[in-house]
Amino acid sequence: MNKIRHLPVRSFGGEEPDPDISHLAAWTGRQKGVVCDLLSFKVERSLQDQAGLDRPAYGGMYYADRLRDSIGGIRSGFLREEPWIRPESLCDDASRAVAFSRKVWAVLPSPLQLKIEDGIYHDREEYESSLCNIYRLLMREMRDAGVYGTIIVGEQFSSLERELLPGRRVLLHSLSGNSRAIAGILEVQNSLSLPAHRLSVIPDLLDEYEIKSLTVIDGTEKDFSGLLSYVDPEDLTAGGYSSGGGREYWEGVSAHAFVSV
Repeated sequence: MNKIRHLPVRSFGGEEPDPDISHLAAWTGRQKGVVCDLLSFKVERSLQDQAGLDRPAYGGMYYADRLRDSIGGIRSGFLREEPWIRPESLCDDASRAVAFSRKVWAVLPSPLQLKIEDGIYHDREEYESSLCNIYRLLMREMRDAGVYGTIIVGEQFSSLERELLPGRRVLLHSLSGNSRAIAGILEVQNSLSLPAHRLSVIPDLLDEYEIKSLTVIDGTEKDFSGLLSYVDPEDLTAGGYSSGGGREYWEGVSAHAFVSV
């Protein structure tokens, strides 16, 4: 008789819609003596919606505004000076998030997703390296504030982003999961996360790459069962990237996070 194996549920952040003004006003009124803004609200609300997840996370593509504000030397969308870090608001978010979970992760859009134009180096490699090094400094500040790890998200990643950003607790995740992006990610890490509709590429990938852990975004029991010919159940994780679905979305991800073994 088959047994049900429940899978860990991991957040990859998501997109947070703007709140109702009355909700935002009520929340702001409770923030006595605390520096906060709209992004602070979204960080907190997203983690409240993820209550009970094994690996909660805050951030996503919407978090690009916080990253741009945390990099000095940007004016009118152009990098005009040698960049420096301004991590105060980033660390405030981190401290707020750690109050929800000591295992919380942050989800950051990749450096090139910030759409900052080069107005100083006039050399693509030097420009990208500079932004990646700034990210590494900012991620260190976030870890010092208690964030457990970082997921870098984008559609595709440049060779320098793949070389300079991943680490023991820094993972790359392609939102679309296209073949070129997946192959590039597996060149530098053996943990893969991809949407359920892209699972058909797994057999071909395993012919070329070692995948030690696989997270399926928006997977179902049928998706997970279909992977057991290729992946051990203990190496499977259920994942989610919310598009504004709130708590109901995460409850749905959790409800499907199992496989019969």
